[in-house]
Amino acid sequence: MRIVDRVKAKARRATSSADRWRPEDGVPERDAATAYWAGLRDYHTKNDRNPLALERSRWLSDVVEKLRITSLLEVGTNSGRNLQVIRGSHPTVTLAGIDVNEAAVAFARSKGLDIDFRLADANHWGEPADAWEAILTMSVLDHIPDEAIESLAASMVKSASRYVIAVELWDGSAGTRGDFKYSRNTKDLFEGQGLHTLHWQPSVGQYDTTQSRLWSYVGSREAETLTVPL
Repeated sequence: MRIVDRVKAKARRATSSADRWRPEDGVPERDAATAYWAGLRDYHTKNDRNPLALERSRWLSDVVEKLRITSLLEVGTNSGRNLQVIRGSHPTVTLAGIDVNEAAVAFARSKGLDIDFRLADANHWGEPADAWEAILTMSVLDHIPDEAIESLAASMVKSASRYVIAVELWDGSAGTRGDFKYSRNTKDLFEGQGLHTLHWQPSVGQYDTTQSRLWSYVGSREAETLTVPL
């Protein structure tokens, strides 16, 4: 069985760790990670109506308003919850979401929203330069292996004409925390790509902080001073 098929099978069973990707398999870790997240059958339903998740989505909607964002792409849109909440408060903002999981994209599309939900692998970036005013991730970069994260961050910055918004897990040090789960400092990641940090704080709507903490980051292509806190 090919490693990609083996990892997908593991994602569907969500049991034994025997099928986990190994370096000696000869397949890039980023491809194995893509196969794992693409193979999950119901991951997209777990947080769609979760109160803490909705609190984070509402915070994002407030950021869109405060920064007067007119177009936004979410990378790893999952159930489409974040964009759904943003759409509810901002009917004229151009919104799109991409995800590698076909079931998640189908679920998001089934909501009948005026949002362009697309099946796509962010590791194979297809967005033009300056295509969106803002690009968003939430608990997505912490699923991207080290070998692929710099390339993806650079692509996001290139395609965001104004802002990158990221709500990601970081427990204070870098490293692998489970099957295709990674801890890293998002502020350092995007400042390394030339962004100016506007916001870097523990996020609202935290998961279990005894395990790891969500941090919210907003970076700008141009240096600017906020008139209102995010």
